[in-house]
Amino acid sequence: MLYSSQIRDLLIREKSKPINQLNEFYQNDSQGICRRDILVQWIVAQASQFRHSLKTIELAVIYIDSYLNYFKITQEYLQLLGISAYSLATKFNETETVSQINLYDSNGQNLYQKREYDEMEEQIIKVMGFQLNYITSSDYLLAMNIEINENVQSLLMFILLDFDIYKHSHIELALAIVAYLQEHSIQFTERILKLSKNIHNKILKAQEIEIGKQENEDSKSKLRNQKINKKITKNKDLPHQRTPKQKI
Repeated sequence: MLYSSQIRDLLIREKSKPINQLNEFYQNDSQGICRRDILVQWIVAQASQFRHSLKTIELAVIYIDSYLNYFKITQEYLQLLGISAYSLATKFNETETVSQINLYDSNGQNLYQKREYDEMEEQIIKVMGFQLNYITSSDYLLAMNIEINENVQSLLMFILLDFDIYKHSHIELALAIVAYLQEHSIQFTERILKLSKNIHNKILKAQEIEIGKQENEDSKSKLRNQKINKKITKNKDLPHQRTPKQKI
């Protein structure tokens, strides 16, 4: 299964990831998170509004990483880079592209001008050497006859959001996913098994964090309900609080 002509062709066409790990956007903060991962997470959230393929998101991430490797960019233009990379990926990979996605501040004002969107897309295309068709992990999985079901798609999305895992080659990531799915009919190298175990451990850690957040939220909710009940008995009005918008 792993030695088909299709996989050999993908190996020849796959380009190495030109990622500068010394770039400040790849440096972890005190919580072990880098700004690159936050940007990709934001892009995935934006993409959830549309029914675009996983390949489109994979391409957008490749464009983002390639751009960050060649250019220094300030924090204020990170969202512009992210949305421009995603826009290019949809134009290349989707049969139906969306119109320009404009970003607005809390006052409803445009964060960027049309000229800035156009210039960013042009810069990305030049960085990519005018080549937008890149091999991704999902290409290898399809060549291995692995169905990209909901479980596999979730694994791929998880990997995109974690640079520590994503920095490996796409063939290694694809094999690690197959190993994670416990495909015992294939003999894997120690490197692939180690990578697969790393994915497993990070998923477990993420689940523990999510459970902790949920338990914390449940505790807060109980406290809020207690306070609300007390205020109701005293016939006091409840203040309306707006949830602040999140920024990357």
